[in-house]
Amino acid sequence: MGFLLLGVDSLIACLAVGAVVGRRARLPFAAAFGICDAAGFLLGTAFHWSMPGRVSALVETGVLVALGLYWLGLSQMTRRAAGTRWVWILPVVLSIDNITFGLISDHWTTSVAGQAGEQALCSAVLALVGLLVSAAAVRLIPAARRNRTTAIGFAGAGLILAAPLLLLAG
Repeated sequence: MGFLLLGVDSLIACLAVGAVVGRRARLPFAAAFGICDAAGFLLGTAFHWSMPGRVSALVETGVLVALGLYWLGLSQMTRRAAGTRWVWILPVVLSIDNITFGLISDHWTTSVAGQAGEQALCSAVLALVGLLVSAAAVRLIPAARRNRTTAIGFAGAGLILAAPLLLLAG
């Protein structure tokens, strides 16, 4: 079950940003989380890289808060929705914790490639769940449905609220 913990950050982030990810981009965005998490794991395993867990948590949290503040400011200062392409940096940044996690367990497989595949699948599925739940929640908020700029504001606030959750999830 350790691989599920590595996908929790994808779930939390996608719950926060699902409002700004378009319908056609949901699957590629979720897949990006899986690919980046697997790549981070493979890089860390291949090169024996290590990074203190606190450093990766601070980098991830800092990016979430910075992007959240940017989107909140954007939603308050403009009437036109723009700046959402920065959402694509999240899969890369949130894969930092996978670099130093190491082998998960020998429950399913002891091969590095097999465990990278497990992480990719878990992270992508949890990201997609987060995106779908967020999209459903946005449909319940009339202001977010009518105005994309409002949806960006909700996503920014969601990222700021998600940052401490990711710190707690460790």
